[in-house]
Amino acid sequence: MNWLQLHPDELIERIEPAEALAQLRQLERLEPGHLVKLDAFLHHWTLVLLQRANDPEGVQEVLTLCEIASDLAPDGDKGSAMQQRWSGFEDLLEGKRRLLQASSHVAPIQLKQQEFILGLIEQAPDGRVKQKALADQLQLSKGRVSQILGVLESRALITRQRHGKESWVSMGANPSQGLPPTTGTSTPPARVGSHIGANVFSLRKAA
Repeated sequence: MNWLQLHPDELIERIEPAEALAQLRQLERLEPGHLVKLDAFLHHWTLVLLQRANDPEGVQEVLTLCEIASDLAPDGDKGSAMQQRWSGFEDLLEGKRRLLQASSHVAPIQLKQQEFILGLIEQAPDGRVKQKALADQLQLSKGRVSQILGVLESRALITRQRHGKESWVSMGANPSQGLPPTTGTSTPPARVGSHIGANVFSLRKAA
């Protein structure tokens, strides 16, 4: 059964952001009936992540979910109140991401799968591999691999692109850096209150 056929409450209870992201990447477009369910899912996880003390991977996953959902929405829904609300979710989560980045004084830990993944991409004849092939090689679930790749993508080590129903992984802008250096200065936190996200939940009532 398509995961978006679940009742919104069941969708929130059973599906984690990493799994939702992996499945959403397989779709070519969203049906009108999917939008309300996905809206409830994004609303729930945005609230959860804003309250969590430290979950940069989760924040990045839901940020990416919002972006892909907006791209896959039917043309008639572009610019709708729902899409404005998703844009607000992005603003709030981006603010949270920057706050986490600014408060971190320790270099990010290298994921144990990082070297293996980058090595597979380097050895690939055309410089890219299927995300599904990575899951098979790592013997991990699709959701867990999507979570790992989300972290590597946020560090500009890899890039993911969707072609039809397949997700492909290639080298990012900074593959040779391994991990970004720690510096004494950080990007200043976003002023969340000035974003559209400040009124995002009132938009939900108006939609």
